[in-house]
Amino acid sequence: MATLLYIITEGIQGGPFELTEGTHILGSAEGSTIPIADSTISAQHGQFTITDGQIVYQDLGSQNGSFVEQQPVTSVTLVAGHIVQVGNIHVQLVDDPNVVETMKRETAVIQTGPKAIQPGDFGGSEEVKSPFQVKKSGWVKIYIIAITVIGVLAVAALILLLFFPQMLSPSS
Repeated sequence: MATLLYIITEGIQGGPFELTEGTHILGSAEGSTIPIADSTISAQHGQFTITDGQIVYQDLGSQNGSFVEQQPVTSVTLVAGHIVQVGNIHVQLVDDPNVVETMKRETAVIQTGPKAIQPGDFGGSEEVKSPFQVKKSGWVKIYIIAITVIGVLAVAALILLLFFPQMLSPSS
């Protein structure tokens, strides 16, 4: 059974593409075996080569690169389930078309850009306490004052020792 390639990035149309024996060019140029119309995809971005059931993906010197498991790749052997990122587009290999609907439910569709924060994204409207808020305590002020007084006395004693050593020597 042939392996299928599905685009799983939200809002991008195309596929599924059947990966049969031979070479399949993924790119934005017309005539690509796997055409993906997106500005982050090079004209000839990469190629899938299928030989004896083994799938090898090779980046063809694309502008925005190719990634598998968030690692940049130039050539990699793939199996069903792998997700390949080409530019900003994510595609996934599937070997059983009967599980496509399950895959769509279980695999989060990847968005192409950041989502704007919506009201309610972080819960209700009640005020959330930040862990970085300053704790108000009267003891902190007392400690700061005490440390400052001790520091001033230590500096004064040091100045006396350095500049007025005769004051510390016994008078005769």
